[in-house]
Amino acid sequence: MKVNLKEAEKFADRLNFKKVEGGLVPAVAQNYEDKDVLMLAFQNREAVIKSLTGGKLCFYSRTRKKLWTKGEESGNFLELQEYFADCDTDSVLYKVKPVGPACHKGTKSCFFDYEECFDVYALAAIIGERAKKKDKASYTVKLLGDKKKIYEKLREEIEEVIEASEVKKQKKEVIWEAADVLYHLLVLLEAEGVTLREIEGELARRHSEKKK
Repeated sequence: MKVNLKEAEKFADRLNFKKVEGGLVPAVAQNYEDKDVLMLAFQNREAVIKSLTGGKLCFYSRTRKKLWTKGEESGNFLELQEYFADCDTDSVLYKVKPVGPACHKGTKSCFFDYEECFDVYALAAIIGERAKKKDKASYTVKLLGDKKKIYEKLREEIEEVIEASEVKKQKKEVIWEAADVLYHLLVLLEAEGVTLREIEGELARRHSEKKK
């Protein structure tokens, strides 16, 4: 998203830049999809306005004494989705869509060891990357090129997880087959352009309705 200059300046005017030497505020980047914290950097007023009007996070380098846009060299931009000031208006939270790794070390986040952390969001991201690269040797790419094949595999894997539970009655088998179901479901979601965030939104909507 991008914000017009007037709105960006209005937001920047709310912030207290006096608490950190140099007229800065801490800026936290959070993944809009899976809510993981990606990185922390600092911004001056100009960086805040540039981030909002440009739609890509821009920070102020305390060592180089100048603005820098995340991804300007690597291409790993942080695309703005939402933004919030905290209760004291002296720090900012940006919810972003990362284009590639957020950390300069090549990891998803600056805060976690993602070599040891793998979840459904990581799997969805890998499927998305395979879709972009279109490597014909990739099983994922082959599936994405033939929806009927996705339907067939998903039906097959659902039957197998039911069999694992109903007939084999083995937890290990259920886990194994459920993982296959989840993978093929994520491939279908990728083919349909549906994100996990949208699925979560629907679940939240249903939960909210039940409370009424």
